[in-house]
Amino acid sequence: MRLLIVSTPRSGNMWARRLLRRLYDLEERSTHTVEGLDWERLPERCVVQLHADRTPDLEQLLDRYGFQRVVLARHPLDVLVSILHFARHEPETAQWLEGRGGDEHTILDADPTSRAFVRYATGARASALLHVTPQWWETTPARIRYRNLVWQPTATLAEVVEALDEQPRTPVERAIDDVTFSTLKQEARNQHFWRGQPDGWRYLLTPRIAHKIVRAHRDVFDELGWVVEPDESLSKRMARAHWRELLVPSETNAA
Repeated sequence: MRLLIVSTPRSGNMWARRLLRRLYDLEERSTHTVEGLDWERLPERCVVQLHADRTPDLEQLLDRYGFQRVVLARHPLDVLVSILHFARHEPETAQWLEGRGGDEHTILDADPTSRAFVRYATGARASALLHVTPQWWETTPARIRYRNLVWQPTATLAEVVEALDEQPRTPVERAIDDVTFSTLKQEARNQHFWRGQPDGWRYLLTPRIAHKIVRAHRDVFDELGWVVEPDESLSKRMARAHWRELLVPSETNAA
């Protein structure tokens, strides 16, 4: 069994990878580029994580080496806020999609209300990253909505098992108990696992900023049916205060 997790960054890819590794007793790999893997020498049972556009060449490669695809979808506004936090701790974000559309250096000291973040979130780099999941979504039977994985993990993982059409070696409930968000958070040293709760963007993005991002990437929101209902009472001052409250503990733990 060979699985490829291919989605937009910060969509729960590593969490899903660990769950599938436990579920099916697989070896795991992660790469920034297609060329970063020795495809000929991959284990017969493995799960690989990659952020990449859907192209005929990549699909032919996956078919040649017997890979089933798994794709995750997370609310784009949560993805962008997560990128804003993660980029402060992980310089390798610059390697996502081989740097297409730029990188994250302009938002390293930004907050969700800043001009730097809004420029990034409405620009070419964010567009390139957010479009990865929609490219794969309709063509991939094994699909995971991040919020469902958080709120209904057993049912969500059971649907993935059904789509992959192979019996797991570890029961779904046991895999979920073994691979918890809190355990992964303690394991990571680069703040890879931060908060993990869906709709956290509603406490950090003002209505004006949220709607501006939606307008910039309307096709992404429409294709996967994302709903955007910001907190109309949220001011910049309140959003900055929430950001500081969230940021300080993580900065302290990273020190």
